[in-house]
Amino acid sequence: MGAIDFVEPWYYATVYYIFFLIISWMTVLYYVGSNNQKILYSEGNSPIQGVAILLTLVLIVFIGLRPVNGKFFGDMGMYSHTYLNIINDYVPIDFNKEWFWDNLTAFCKKCGLNENEYFLVISFGYFAGMLICALVLMRKNLWLALLFFFISFSCYGYGINGIRNGLACSFALVAISLLAEGGLKRPLAFALMFLGIGTHRSVMLPCAAAIVSTYIIKDTKTAIRFWIASIAISLVAGPMVESFFSALGFDDRMSDYVSEGQSEQSMSQFSKTGFRWDFLFYSVFPVIMTWYVTRHRNFKDRVFNVFANTYIFCNAFWIMVIRSAFSNRFAYLSWFLYPVVIAYPLLRMNLWKDQDRKTAIIFFFYSGFSLFMFFIYYFGTGNGFRGFNQFWWR
Repeated sequence: MGAIDFVEPWYYATVYYIFFLIISWMTVLYYVGSNNQKILYSEGNSPIQGVAILLTLVLIVFIGLRPVNGKFFGDMGMYSHTYLNIINDYVPIDFNKEWFWDNLTAFCKKCGLNENEYFLVISFGYFAGMLICALVLMRKNLWLALLFFFISFSCYGYGINGIRNGLACSFALVAISLLAEGGLKRPLAFALMFLGIGTHRSVMLPCAAAIVSTYIIKDTKTAIRFWIASIAISLVAGPMVESFFSALGFDDRMSDYVSEGQSEQSMSQFSKTGFRWDFLFYSVFPVIMTWYVTRHRNFKDRVFNVFANTYIFCNAFWIMVIRSAFSNRFAYLSWFLYPVVIAYPLLRMNLWKDQDRKTAIIFFFYSGFSLFMFFIYYFGTGNGFRGFNQFWWR
């Protein structure tokens, strides 16, 4: 199976975002004129559910069979080189290494998969995790739930770059869903956490936060206070906190990211360091949603509380290491939960009499932000505009 050749690499992001903006805003138009609550009382066997699953499969193929190009798809070139030169040996379980990722790679190579098929397997795991989470938590509104995932700010980025982190977070996403649901699903949740950590050790953070949110700190008030305190801690003692977390050995890459000896080449891959007020602004909305749902409206929902607290704890950790180079990698350890924390109350809780309209408005701004960031990322930098000879107008 070969790569997709009818879409050139510089068109990929444009095709992705424009396509999802069109279907997202068509969905907005369908709901924005409604004064009812069709979303809350939608039928679980609607044909649109099948269309949502088909959309996921198409997306898996589109992202998985993208051309192998490190210039446009980040670390894809590095993973391709590693895969082509791998020796077909399995590795034992070692908590100091990403053993599951290594064994998955070795298994694909032993099965004779070419590099395009290898990336297709990874893409399947990445997007299947979102689909399973949506089926577990928001089955009756599968179409909207998946759109919240696919149009989110970081979804495309971790489908084509940071793919190991993205796959690990998809394992964690399903695991947290099953853990929050409770009962006999919890052993499977812990097994998936184990696989996620074996894919990328950084997901120890959301897995640990989910366990704490399930069994220890169930009230969102404590989590919100901790999140606010983390901002003050970062502003006052950020470098010391970063050094402390680096010394814990949470992730070997963290030592490199927070070190003072970062190379110019490394720093050029992440355009800004320092306190990222822009990222903090983006991160605050799930916290606001949590406060509104659980404190202002006093809704009691175990599943939402687990996801909300997990997001808040992980995001607070990121805030405390926010000055690090590549802190977007740490931010994703909370941002992969962003769609659930925003979408779950909109699709499952009776918040307003005109819930259809308000959900459509929120989703409009949610998707519009992703479009805005797409233009910022591809077309603008701090020094002006770039890419006039590379991207979609070529």
